[in-house]
Amino acid sequence: MRITRFVLSLIIVVAAMATLFAQGTAQKKGAPPVPTATATAATTATSSPDQTMQHSLQEIVEEPSAPDTYHYDAQGRRDPFQSLIGPAPKLQTGARPLGPPGFLIDEIKIQGVVKTRAGLVAMINGPDNKSYLVKIGDKILDGEIIRITPNSIVFRQEVNDPTRIERFREVVKEIVSSEVQKK
Repeated sequence: MRITRFVLSLIIVVAAMATLFAQGTAQKKGAPPVPTATATAATTATSSPDQTMQHSLQEIVEEPSAPDTYHYDAQGRRDPFQSLIGPAPKLQTGARPLGPPGFLIDEIKIQGVVKTRAGLVAMINGPDNKSYLVKIGDKILDGEIIRITPNSIVFRQEVNDPTRIERFREVVKEIVSSEVQKK
């Protein structure tokens, strides 16, 4: 008696799995799903919500995938690309100050270092393709100059990274040789 119930239960489970597998492969190929007695009753009773959901899914699939069309929908959740510590310092998108105070560290190229009575002074080339003289303590848009050596400048750059304990990092830029510039 127990074995008969077990076999009967096993047959029912296998039949249900076969039906689900057949529906899944039919949907992948684009064919209509295989109807079953319970599925047919459910689809006839709720055909309009299924059709609207199928229609909305079809619209999502048919949307162009250009980078301009992507929109992050938060739905009450936190944006994963925003800092956990606080808002990032906003760099001015409009008019920047003239000269080195308006340059980012990544935009600067070091042309040379000059020794004066006051100490070492560096000659930099900015994104405007002009040369400027800077010294220790001069401010840059995203940091300041903390050290000048005979062949490099060390900047202290402000960092807004929630995984780092330090709020600053040191960036070393070396002199750009004329051979590298020609390439």
